[in-house]
Formats: sequence, C-alpha cells, structure tokens
Amino acid sequence: MRARRAGLLGQRPWGRTRGADDDRAAEAASDGFAARVYAELAEQLPDEDLGEDLDDVLEGFEPGSGPGADAEADEEFLDTVREAHARIARGY
Repeated sequence: MRARRAGLLGQRPWGRTRGADDDRAAEAASDGFAARVYAELAEQLPDEDLGEDLDDVLEGFEPGSGPGADAEADEEFLDTVREAHARIARGY
C-alpha cells in the first residue's frame, strides 16, 4: 500500500519533486531575467563599457577614470550597477 501511495503522489503536482526539465526551465528563466536587467542597464548607461560580468565592473572601477567625471557621477554610476547586480542576484 505504501509503495502505491508513493507512486500516486508522484502524479500529483504537490507530490512531485523537481526534475531535470524543471531545473532547466528555471535556469533559462533566470538567464532571461538577467539578460533583461543587463539590457536595461546598458540602456541607462549607453556610454559605459560594461563587459560581460557586473562583478568585474564593480571590482575594476576606478573613480574619476571617465572624462569629465566627478565624485557624484561616479557614485551614481556605482549605485546603478550595484542595483542591477542585486536585482539579478535576487531574481526579481
């Protein structure tokens, strides 16, 4: 009887465990979200070279490195990149 119940639970949505297909779909959705956030960031900062990884942008940023940049502009840039990075990490 116990084996039969376990088999039936696998057929119900609340009794199933996540399978490989579910994991791939979740990963694809996450990648799509990250791409949208990155595209929004690139639209907000069209003159910046963001590269492929926002961690690299945050680690390698040197204040005052841009032409005509000031401390306020640098901080605004960093805040914008940090916010996008946090959104990607949260997933929403």
